[in-house]
Amino acid sequence: MLLTPLAHGRVSMQCDLCVPPVLTIASPAWLRRTGWTLAADGGPVDACPNCTVRVAARNRVRRGDPAPVTPDPARLPNVVVVGATKAGTTSMHNYLAVHPEVAASEEKEMRFFTDPDCRDWIGAYQERFATGTRYRLESTPFYSKTPCYPGVVDRMADLVPDARIIYLVRDPVDRIIAEHVEMVAWNSAERPLDEELADPAEPTSPLVASSRYGTQLAAYLERFGRDRVLVVDLADLGADLVGTMGRVFDFLGLDRPELTAEEYGRYNTAEEKRGLPPWLMALRRGPLVRAVRRLPAAQRLVHLAWRRTGEKIERPQLSPAIEAALRAELQPEVDRLRELTGQSFPTWSL
Repeated sequence: MLLTPLAHGRVSMQCDLCVPPVLTIASPAWLRRTGWTLAADGGPVDACPNCTVRVAARNRVRRGDPAPVTPDPARLPNVVVVGATKAGTTSMHNYLAVHPEVAASEEKEMRFFTDPDCRDWIGAYQERFATGTRYRLESTPFYSKTPCYPGVVDRMADLVPDARIIYLVRDPVDRIIAEHVEMVAWNSAERPLDEELADPAEPTSPLVASSRYGTQLAAYLERFGRDRVLVVDLADLGADLVGTMGRVFDFLGLDRPELTAEEYGRYNTAEEKRGLPPWLMALRRGPLVRAVRRLPAAQRLVHLAWRRTGEKIERPQLSPAIEAALRAELQPEVDRLRELTGQSFPTWSL
């Protein structure tokens, strides 16, 4: 499904088949080159590269519950980590899941609320959450990437109006670079970083959008209220993990776990970022993928092979002119974030 057109001929696209739905932002030409099957070319659905390989054309049916399902508040999330991308959402998801009163979704990123037709598969969504605990948790960084993924906050507020929202942020320029590195790792970076940021004032620039913290936060405050939204700086997690998580559990009204920083662990660190090697890209889009997926522990083995054969990705450097323009564009967003939260974010470069 085409979610919305963006600048420079790109679109935000959602796979119509898989759960959770694969999301991406690219030009249609790039999508075709990387293995997407597009409804614009005459097919019945938009299918991501994995679904294009795994599901025969005659079996490609749009995701949805077999029969209409009534939303069940006892099965829906009431804590949502909404981003930002590359600001610690994976870590926060795992840290929250250690608490016995928090049941995390089977998949970290369910991407339910990015889908305009999300209620068509609400039964499948609800099944991802265990019952019997005080909180049910989902974490999806795309939930704070408006306008690239529009309508998220309203859909969330309409379905789970009493949910508590946790929004992670980090230095906005560092975050952009980290997201670009992630895109390179997954072979989804369509342009070099300087080209991507050549027009930082473009509202639909996907990299810049996730660093527009004031804009993203204001939408959640409007629909959920200040008492239900907590903003956490990634720098605080790094400097005082136990104390920062204590503040998060206080926000949820839960007892603080008696854990050390080492017991909480570390997730998705920068030193883990390696590019997908060509052989793995071919495997992901080739006929062998069906056989590989049937092997026991296939995903773990592929990840291990990737870690050993993929090239380490070096952190890109912005040109002085691009960096100056980017900082000028984002400074008002940071100022607004400070005003809305009362936090100083002292380690940031803006």
